[in-house]
Amino acid sequence: MFDPSEAYILTKTGSKGSKSYQVIIVTPFKDFPLLSHLSYEQNQEFTLKTNDFINSSKTSLLVQQNQRNYLFFLSLSILIIMAIAAFFATSPVTTCTFYKSIHKVFIERKSLRGNQVIEHPLENILRFDIQEKQYKYSKLYRAVIVLKSFKEIPINPQYTDERSVRYAVSRILLFLKL
Repeated sequence: MFDPSEAYILTKTGSKGSKSYQVIIVTPFKDFPLLSHLSYEQNQEFTLKTNDFINSSKTSLLVQQNQRNYLFFLSLSILIIMAIAAFFATSPVTTCTFYKSIHKVFIERKSLRGNQVIEHPLENILRFDIQEKQYKYSKLYRAVIVLKSFKEIPINPQYTDERSVRYAVSRILLFLKL
């Protein structure tokens, strides 16, 4: 910067009354704003040092500012979002297919972690149940195939709303004429 003449604190007021402070260094050519993430006290200390330098016979002043805190939190936020996205990308996709012609049901679960196929004859199906799970202040549901051996096989491992599960079970029962 050539020939700084003064430094002052610019106070900005947000729409909800929040305040931020920014140091402005005035030169004959241009005003130079510095980073605004510091508190008022830190900006005031920096302004006093800068004005003392301007009014002294010193030939240099080293000023360093960084946004490492913001970059850290931004990077951390991006990593968390990526982890959540990776979780949803690797959760399995389930396809349940009933074949009347070969008298079998196939439940196929595909995910990035691998594929799983569950196969049972239709005559081994005793009934269809709806399991419920309490989640915070609501209930979630999933359809389950109950075999004659009383083994329960969830059609979809994820729980969802009751209406869509009841609709799916009614469509299966209608298709199988049970």
